[in-house]
Amino acid sequence: MAKQLKKSEILFLYETSYNIPNGDPFTGEQRYDEETKKILVSDVRMKRYVRDYLNEKGQEIYVVNDKSFAEGDESGSAARIKSLQNKYKAEIEAEQNQAKQQNKPFSPALFSMKKCVDVKLFGGIATGKGDAVNLTGPVQFSLLNSSYNEVVLRMHQNTSVFTSSAENKQGAIGTTTLVPYALVQIHGWVNPKVAEKTGMTEEDLKLMYEGLWYGTSGDGSSHSRSKIGQNSVLLLEIEYAENNQKIYGVDRLIELKPKDDKKGEQLRSMDDYELDFSKLISIAATEKVEKIKFYTEIESVKSKLTGNPKFEAITL
Repeated sequence: MAKQLKKSEILFLYETSYNIPNGDPFTGEQRYDEETKKILVSDVRMKRYVRDYLNEKGQEIYVVNDKSFAEGDESGSAARIKSLQNKYKAEIEAEQNQAKQQNKPFSPALFSMKKCVDVKLFGGIATGKGDAVNLTGPVQFSLLNSSYNEVVLRMHQNTSVFTSSAENKQGAIGTTTLVPYALVQIHGWVNPKVAEKTGMTEEDLKLMYEGLWYGTSGDGSSHSRSKIGQNSVLLLEIEYAENNQKIYGVDRLIELKPKDDKKGEQLRSMDDYELDFSKLISIAATEKVEKIKFYTEIESVKSKLTGNPKFEAITL
């Protein structure tokens, strides 16, 4: 019998150094809150890390640029559905025949989409005529996630070898802004009721955590010049005792405390600050929390969490 999923909240911390963690799609510049002086990272960016990592590991992914079966001006989702339905044609025909015999409705698009782990995690849409699908995913992240520390963006200029036009004799000059250092916290949620609709399992969730950790640093981020310099720091899953319970301010349970009276914008590595888990440990002691699962490869962080009641180290 499959293990039953529990309602939980996710906190994922990663550091970034002299890069662009999440550029604005229109300008290419780092997303930034002018009032708080903190950088911002979107949920779409984080889901892309997971998808790209799992896709390279051979998992079936729905949101990929697959137009192998596109016709005319078809949308990307319509083309992707065609590709999946061709791949699983035999299974779809068998399911259709069985549904017909049992006088039950059957959606080829939904069947195909549920073959994809990112649909089971994050949901998805299909826009096929007469077989449209709109699935909300059981795993969601905050739309925008901020850094712990304040950041002063640094201007960076570079030149290209190729000229921008035929009449130019020299390469073009480009200007962008970089993040010297930031510790970013991603806040997420797992909804077991929605998981029943998409078919997400405990194993799927573990794959997502693997993709989140290794896709953000290492295999995933290293494919992009603007993402080199990222390292995953800590992954937490706060599991509730009951599905109707809620803890206020989960995203504020971990505090960053600079050393040597440094300001947030002066931080350049984990040597410049400490992470305070006292609020998190106190919350774990309440009846609302069943357990707190954690994964880290940093010994100084692991030592602060190991041995505390209800804290459980996991593997990826």
